[in-house]
Order: sequence, then C-alpha cells, then structure tokens
Amino acid sequence: MNQKHISSEITELADGLDQGLIWLDKFLYVSGCNSAYRRMLELEDAPDFVGRPYRELVQHLNERGEFFDKNPDFGIEQRMMAKTRGEALQFERVRPNGVALSVKGNTLPSGGYFYSYLDVTREREAKEMLRRGAKATVVAMANFAEHRDTDTGVHVLRVARLVGQTARKLMQSGASAFAAIDEELIEHLATASILHDVGKISTPDRVLLKNGPLSPDEREIIKKHTLDGAKLLSQANLTMGANRYLELGQEIALTHHERFDGAGYPHGLAGTDIPLSGRITAICDVYDALTSRRPYKLPWTGAQALQWMGEQSGTQFDPDVLAAFMEVMRERQLVQLVQWRDEFSVGDQHIDEQHLVLMDTINQLASAESLNNHHCVLMIIDELASYASFHFDYEEGLMERCGYPDLANHKKIHRAFVTWVNTLRDNHFKFGKRPLGDEVLAYLRDWLSRHILGEDQRYRPYLSGAGAPV
Repeated sequence: MNQKHISSEITELADGLDQGLIWLDKFLYVSGCNSAYRRMLELEDAPDFVGRPYRELVQHLNERGEFFDKNPDFGIEQRMMAKTRGEALQFERVRPNGVALSVKGNTLPSGGYFYSYLDVTREREAKEMLRRGAKATVVAMANFAEHRDTDTGVHVLRVARLVGQTARKLMQSGASAFAAIDEELIEHLATASILHDVGKISTPDRVLLKNGPLSPDEREIIKKHTLDGAKLLSQANLTMGANRYLELGQEIALTHHERFDGAGYPHGLAGTDIPLSGRITAICDVYDALTSRRPYKLPWTGAQALQWMGEQSGTQFDPDVLAAFMEVMRERQLVQLVQWRDEFSVGDQHIDEQHLVLMDTINQLASAESLNNHHCVLMIIDELASYASFHFDYEEGLMERCGYPDLANHKKIHRAFVTWVNTLRDNHFKFGKRPLGDEVLAYLRDWLSRHILGEDQRYRPYLSGAGAPV
C-alpha cells in the first residue's frame, strides 16, 4: 500500500468524525484537514490551504473577521511560536457566530503538529447557567442580611468585582506569595466574597441601624456576625456537600474583620495567618462601605477613602494586597466617559447619589474594556443591570409619592433600558472576548446623560410633595 493511499484512508477516516481536525508537517505547512474542521470554521468555499503555510490559513481567518483580539497579529505570532517550539496548546475561543470551540494542539512524532476542535457551545452555555444560578443563590443569601444595612444588595456585587480585580492584580505581580492564584480561584473568590456579611442576618436592628456610635456591649454584638456567618455557611456546606463557594465564603465571613497587625476580630489573627481571601475582602469591603451611604453615615469620596486606607497599610491592611488594590483604583481613573455636572442634580440627595453610582459604573465598564478584562466587564454589566433596577424602583416610588403625571411613560423607558442591559450581558457572554465597542459605551454614556437632563428633570418640580429627603 503506497503512502498516497494510506494518506487517503486517514483523511477518509477523519472525515467520519464529528471533531474538527487539522494536521501540519514539521515545516508548519497544512498536511490535511477533515470535513468537520472545514464546517466548523466555515471553510467549505475557501481556497484549498492543504500544502500551503498554516500562517496563510490563520491570516485568511483573521482577514475574514474570525478573531476578536484587539491585536490579532500578536496572538497569531504567539501561536506560531508555540508550534515552532513544539509546545502543546489548549484554549477555548468563541467564533463570531457564537459557536464555542475547545481547541487542543499537540506535536506529532514526525515533528509536525496536530489540532483538534470540539464544539462546546452547549456545555459552555450550561456551565454559564450554573454559574449564574450559583451566583444568584449566593446574592440572595447575602441580601437577606444586607437589605437592612444598605440601600441595595448591589454593595456585595461591587465588593465581589473589587475582590476579583485585586486578586487578578496579585496574580499578575508574579510574586511567589501569590503563586496559587489562578483564574478559577479568582472567580471563586469573587463570588464567595458576596457572602462576607451574611452573619448580619442575626444582628438586631437596634445595633445594625443605630444612628451614632456603638456602646462597648453593642460593639461586641456586631462583632458576632463573623462567627454567625461562618457557622451558617458551614451548615449550608454540610447540607449541600463540598461547595467551593461556600467553603471560601465561610473563610471570608470569619476573617474579613481581622487586621494585619493582629488587632482585629474574632480571633486576633495577624499577617499571613489571615487567609488571603480574608485579607483581600477586608480591603474591598472597607472601601465600598466608606464610599456608600448607610443609615448612620454619608458616603465618603473615593479620594478620601483611598487616602485614609493608605494610612492603614501594615496595620489594618496587608501592604502587598493594598498596593494591588490601589493599582486597580488607579486604573479605574484612566477612562472617564461621563462626569458629574451641577445641572445633573434633580434636587433629591438620594437620587443624585444613585446617579453618581451609575456614572461611576459606566466609567468603570469603559476602563475594564480598555484593559481587555473580559471577566471584569461581565461582572460590571451584572452590577449595572442590578443597580439600574434598584435605582429605577426607588425613583419610581419617589415619583409616585409626589404625584408625577407621566410616571407610566417613565416606567416604560426604565424597563426598556433594563432589557437592553440584560441583552448586552447575554450577548457579551455568548460572544466571549468580543469587545463591547465604542458604540455600546457611547450609548450608555449618552442615554444616562440625556435621561437625567431630560426625563428626570421633568419630575423635579413635583418633589416637594414626595415626602422624601431632599
């Protein structure tokens, strides 16, 4: 049997597989591919690349708009270099049509290279639904405790995003102390941090909502929320079986009020005896608490909070973790799509503060987009959807109390925006790392500005009858 006949049989066998295959010779020329590969990459009508450099095929796909990378040529070069070095590759990418492909590459004994492509769209969607379900459950648990202490449970989503960003910054530092951090741990830490204050569900209102300094006895009562939260999550974990979110959540709930100098609670742990999860969450929780309105305090500005926190380096906070957090905060300031102006005020302090939060969320979305941080973009879109819904409910209640006559139309505008954001979230997941694009960011900026300066200003004359703080 000659070599040509053997090659023909191999190709015939490969064509019977559902998995896409392409193989290269040791000079990185295309030796062959099966029909599933051509179908998955929509190459049925493309030129025949067999016998030609693999680089030409990749460049053809790139010119056709196959890749979403902001610098696709760099990505192509990286892949080609990996093949030249004979390195195994494994990654997942999403095509422009939304199909998710799991790609594996390995060297052949002859010195060539072999790629396999598997359509994992359904598995990816199922995994995302499980992730959303787990996150929704965690958020619901946290909100039972948080709803009395804050305007909205979106506080826990903001903390979760900061935890994820700070953990990723520590991973990128390359320091040996943070070598255990990987993408999976970052996702688990971020979601688990949502549960940091779940123990407050057992804290009495007279303590949690007290408008003024706590007495020594009251301070001891509120400190118990760390132990109560850890116990609650431990019991939940025993009921559900091993659950990474609950395990880390228990660790965070117990340790996020420990201090680096050992003066925290409940166990007075110090330094790296405090789990990394607790050290990260402690910083992110304090920042969001300082810059948020509470029943007993007005919000600090971001600059005020960061200055104070910087003074606590090495005492309350881990210096290395705080440095990573500060870098995250500096990156946030790189992009400012929309900024507050006096004419944005509607004359209600709560509404104005909520509009500031929406502006800040959109600015942070633009910042994460500029850094090509797909995971952070998705988390911010989650925040935007949740906070917009909370804000619209609060605002509609205010308009109803003041007898605003065009409330029905205002509600329609709100619902349309929430639907648009939810669609944006679904599409961003579906298409993987595809950039949001300038049009999406400009729409968010312009919609919010027009809405505040237009529709929201129309109810301002009615606020005197709202019975709400102005």
